[in-house]
Amino acid sequence: MDARISPSYSHEKVENPSFLDLVDVFEDLWRNYIFSPVWLLLNSPHGDIAAMTILCSYFETIQSYMSGEDSNHRSKEFFIKGFCQVFHSESAGIEDAATAIYKHIRCGLAHEGMMTHKVNYSRAGAKAFFLTYPKNPNGSLNTHAGIASIILNPLRVYQGVEQHFKIYLGKLRTAEDMGLCQAFRQTAERLWAVGTGENIVGMSEAEYLGCA
Repeated sequence: MDARISPSYSHEKVENPSFLDLVDVFEDLWRNYIFSPVWLLLNSPHGDIAAMTILCSYFETIQSYMSGEDSNHRSKEFFIKGFCQVFHSESAGIEDAATAIYKHIRCGLAHEGMMTHKVNYSRAGAKAFFLTYPKNPNGSLNTHAGIASIILNPLRVYQGVEQHFKIYLGKLRTAEDMGLCQAFRQTAERLWAVGTGENIVGMSEAEYLGCA
């Protein structure tokens, strides 16, 4: 039975891996299992919602790799922090924006299969997201009232996520930040159970294929 840890690598790659072995597997997993299918969806009629369903997993995941911590029971926190890493802004409202996107896009897709009624999507916008707010009587934005709507450009989201991924990979491969590298190793070894061997399948290949 051909058991692989990623499209290009068998489990032998992580039996006693170097740091770059782990980076190779990480890159292979995300490029081939996530980004390639997302690109196909974005180039398919009506594929944007399915593409966003997959892409939303990046923010929580990348924060786990960058921090070296487990996101279990901390999904919202990790999503917001990861989103702010990808779509970095000096604006004080970026975390509020990330919180709204978590609620109306990520949770809508994860729990209801669709984004909430406050989300519109269009590829015409120059940015990945536009958030609108109610206005005060004097015409200023009332940012404390919560968002009125989110306008989402799935193609721009994909481009932003992929660009962040490339930059992150570059930092790992050059080992310019040892703290970042150590955090990555901790998460990779935990997620892939490095050193524990392949999963045990309690049947022969013939039994599995229904030939026994």
